[in-house]
Amino acid sequence: MQDTCSPQMVDELLTNIAWAVRSTYHTVLKATPGAAIFGRDMLFDIPYIADWNQIGKRRQTLVDQSCAKTNKRRIDFDYAVGQKVLLTKDGIPRKLEDKNNGPFVITQVHCNGTVRIQRGTINERLNIRRLIPYFERK
Repeated sequence: MQDTCSPQMVDELLTNIAWAVRSTYHTVLKATPGAAIFGRDMLFDIPYIADWNQIGKRRQTLVDQSCAKTNKRRIDFDYAVGQKVLLTKDGIPRKLEDKNNGPFVITQVHCNGTVRIQRGTINERLNIRRLIPYFERK
């Protein structure tokens, strides 16, 4: 029994994979990619005429819905110089590990959605999506 693949087997495998990708129904296109590209159905010999304007509108609608869903959870907050913030850690934290570093002091607020914070001796510019407002307990 040999473990090597012949070039003919590889070609046949790649052909089957390409057919599978082209014949899988795509929810945004409301058709298969093969039908949209080649103008014919992959299984039946019937023409397919893609309405690219409608497909683009449908795709944009899905993107807008996704953004609205994400923005619904977002809390509107304006950062100010001198305010303290927590910085979310990169990667996946361990079960009992703290998910944030800080608090750090904001030294400068920029209009493009970034702020500059002081981390010890390092002055670093970060996106506000990585920050969480810090409120001291009284």
